[in-house]
Amino acid sequence: MKIKLMGVFAHLAGAEEVEVRIAGKRQVGEVLREVIPRFDEIKEKIIIINGKIAREDAEVSDNDVVKIMPVPSGGLVWI
Repeated sequence: MKIKLMGVFAHLAGAEEVEVRIAGKRQVGEVLREVIPRFDEIKEKIIIINGKIAREDAEVSDNDVVKIMPVPSGGLVWI
């Protein structure tokens, strides 16, 4: 399984992309917790599996591509 990490998740994992071998199906949240230290400390996150937004309990297999990113935040920009 290929995991693409963005923002703080790339910083915590020490990489922008990680390949993980998994047997059968597993919940994506479990896999991400193994790859990203302090994963649960980031409350607002977006998980995308094969181009579709997913929840932490979604199942993944070895051939999936997962992207994880923090929810963008900010305020109004005045120009």
